[in-house]
Amino acid sequence: MFRENYEHQQEKLFSPVKDLPTGPKKKLRNHWSTHFYEHVFTQIDERTFGRLYHGGYSRPNKPVNELVSLEIIKHLLGLSDKQLEHAYLFDFRVRNALGKETLGDNICAKTFTNFRRRLMEYEEETGRDLLHEVFQDHRSYIQDEFEIDASTQRMDSTFIEANVKQLSRIDLIAKVVHNFLDDLPDEIVQELPAGLDEFADTENLELSYELDPGEVGSTMETLIEHAVWLIDAFEAEENYAELESFAHLQQVLDEQCYRIPDLEDDHREHDEDEDDDHPGDSPSPGWEPLRTFTSSEDEPSHEQATDEPAQPDEDGSEHDRVGLKEPDEISSGSIQNPHDVDATHRRKGGESYCGYKANVAETCDAENPFRLITTIRVDTNNTADGDLLAEDVPELPEETGLTDLLVDGGYMHKEVEACCGVHGITQHFTGLTGQPPPAEKLSLAEAEWDEHRMVACPAGHEPFEQRYMPESGRISGRMGKEFCEGCPHKETCFVKEKEEFYSYGFYERKLALAHRRKRLDDPAEKEFLNLRAGAESLVNEVYHQDGEKTRFTGTIKVKNASIAKAIGTNLKRASRFLESEAKQEHSAG
Repeated sequence: MFRENYEHQQEKLFSPVKDLPTGPKKKLRNHWSTHFYEHVFTQIDERTFGRLYHGGYSRPNKPVNELVSLEIIKHLLGLSDKQLEHAYLFDFRVRNALGKETLGDNICAKTFTNFRRRLMEYEEETGRDLLHEVFQDHRSYIQDEFEIDASTQRMDSTFIEANVKQLSRIDLIAKVVHNFLDDLPDEIVQELPAGLDEFADTENLELSYELDPGEVGSTMETLIEHAVWLIDAFEAEENYAELESFAHLQQVLDEQCYRIPDLEDDHREHDEDEDDDHPGDSPSPGWEPLRTFTSSEDEPSHEQATDEPAQPDEDGSEHDRVGLKEPDEISSGSIQNPHDVDATHRRKGGESYCGYKANVAETCDAENPFRLITTIRVDTNNTADGDLLAEDVPELPEETGLTDLLVDGGYMHKEVEACCGVHGITQHFTGLTGQPPPAEKLSLAEAEWDEHRMVACPAGHEPFEQRYMPESGRISGRMGKEFCEGCPHKETCFVKEKEEFYSYGFYERKLALAHRRKRLDDPAEKEFLNLRAGAESLVNEVYHQDGEKTRFTGTIKVKNASIAKAIGTNLKRASRFLESEAKQEHSAG
């Protein structure tokens, strides 16, 4: 049963706080825990979380503002759940942050996990992110309370390593086979065909380290045969087909392999009275050894498979029914480890990453009392920076007053840039992707433009004919020969000589990039772009001080942890400012 928490508003008649001497009382008033209570705890709207609890008569819930605050404090102080439990019971800093003046109430670590589970399940069911709503309320309150100008912000992204081991291809397949076998009753495992029971043993999971290079291929083929046989044997058994480990087995096989159409005769004969056979009683299909299919001229690729039955080879053997995909055919979103199926693969700068990506923005006006984190987004690490920015484009201008956003070239995205323009956001890029034009060639920005119309070429002449096609974004025009023949820029200009005139043609995207490259050479723009230099320290402060690897699995859990970190970071910044203000007042006094 949901019940709001008003206990913190009731002052205690007797408490250790009232017995403190004057000096410690002053220090407590300027301590982060007091700032947390005033600027975070009291601003949490508990009613938003009422949907997580049963509406009927039952035992009242643990106060929601305490649970949300404890989740923030966990990341603020870098605590484990067990340490957080003890801090709630015995640490006066944490008690003070929750508006408690005395000891006496209890909590257990399972309360934290149950609350996180409710948040995750509610978001999965409804798509509503309650913790992100807390962050939005917190951001609006802090911005108003401390009069922070958020018109100029800087943004950056970072990789978050998943809390899983990066598995090789053979180890991944062995892992999912093992997990499914581990979920089967022992009596069924013992009845499986010879060789399958070996992969129920945990000692056989790190095959890439134990096998000689020459043994990897044949062992991989055996593993795939086992995996396909398990799927065929148990997919009709509801008790086993609904297991998470069975779903992982199917998904890995779909991502790593492809089937050639089944043979008309699969060498198995079933009697009509054998419907009650136990799973695992049927013999192995006895498929031929697998071979890896490539797209070379000698061997057909999986795209060339047809619906016709497989035909025997010249030696009388039949084509294989499963082929291993080439590495470049496997999606970056495929399962990397069944322990965390949301984590994806990404290569950048020659390095491999497995996990997630976070996108963070903060204010960067030097006149502000401190920098305020305005957004935090988390997704899989194969998500483009521009896609993460797109989630915040409609919200940030309206909620924070954003007008100028400093980003790097990774955020260049045609549709997102157009959306930013619609919402009044000017993007300032510290660098541009793609190859710059040759230095000896004139830039399109050297001409004078009125949107898509050229007012004057670099030599000061106007085209006698111009055309713009909005559907494709194509810009074209024609210049008179009397201007171009004797022009000193003829050899380096972007126009091309035709029989009766000179012409140009390009897409508006190219013109926009040319204008951006020109702005990068402007001293005033360079000085303004220096404000983005602190974006890396923002990422380091929020994420990398306690290591780049997350302690959670699944996108929602990693995201919620990031939101808690962002709120805690804002609180630390506000607390440092308030402490410095108090010191200045004390010195002035």
